[in-house]
Amino acid sequence: MSPVKLPSGLALRRAFTDRDPFRIGLVAILVTGLLGLLVVVISTVSFGTKGYHARLEHTGGIRVGESVQVAGVDSGKVTGLEINGSSVLVSFRLDRGVELGQDSTAEVKVATLLGTHMLAVDPRGGGELEDGTIPLAQTSVPYNLQDVIDKGTGALNDLDSDLLGQALSTVADTLQASGPEVLPALQGVDRVSRVVSRRSDQIEQLLTSSREVADQLADSSGELIGLMRQTNLVVSELLRRRESIHQLLVDVADLSQALTGIVRDTKADVGPTLDKLDQVLSVLNSRDKDIRTALRNLAVGARYLANAAGNGPWVELLVAGLPDDIWCTTEGAGGGGCR
Repeated sequence: MSPVKLPSGLALRRAFTDRDPFRIGLVAILVTGLLGLLVVVISTVSFGTKGYHARLEHTGGIRVGESVQVAGVDSGKVTGLEINGSSVLVSFRLDRGVELGQDSTAEVKVATLLGTHMLAVDPRGGGELEDGTIPLAQTSVPYNLQDVIDKGTGALNDLDSDLLGQALSTVADTLQASGPEVLPALQGVDRVSRVVSRRSDQIEQLLTSSREVADQLADSSGELIGLMRQTNLVVSELLRRRESIHQLLVDVADLSQALTGIVRDTKADVGPTLDKLDQVLSVLNSRDKDIRTALRNLAVGARYLANAAGNGPWVELLVAGLPDDIWCTTEGAGGGGCR
């Protein structure tokens, strides 16, 4: 088998230069167009999503590209807005995992303070939406100027223009008559507003301090409740003591009445007895000196008697004029005798 001969570089260059430039340009344009079409298809076709529609009274400020939320979670985007009769048809796509039942609702809401909106979809009910569209009766928008105009028009039609003119004339006359008083009042309000403006820092500090005090009270609420409970116990104890003191006073009053009755009943007997007792005390007081002398002599006599009988079972007496040989003895079993 003979080896295969590869074309040389010069042969390749000749083959490439021999091609038709028109054909090469046409092929390049066709390939570029196909690539662009592929990019457009990829950018417009949503994989893993499903398209729905919702009829609104008006757009409510929502725009294409804003989010669609289900239970507060971004689940799709608004893809189109078009006027359909007297309503606006909003097209949006949702993740295929979200199934909208026949009672599903949609509401336009403000998403941020910068003015962006969102379409809040709430899946409800069973079955499927007819034509995949949420009907107008199941959608709402945050603000409808026409409703406000209709309500205001009815209220204005109900007003009595003549009575309203008279009221305004009366107000104008009153203001004109009280002009000198109104101007100082307005000037006072202006001065008050200026003072409040100058003292804004102090007012803010006061409000901050008030908030701190409120927080401190909130933190100490448990202790305050405990203190109030203890106070209730003290008050209950004081009430019990008050009842006891009241009962004691009642008993003292009853005892006083009883003693008064006893004194009143025994007054006839007690009076003479007290008089006689007073007489006895007077006699004793008058004889106090004699009684003291008698008691003193009785003490001396008792001391002598104790000395005479203190040496034995006899009494030693000294009688003047008796013979010296008279004596008494107690010796012997049979006792002694005197001679």
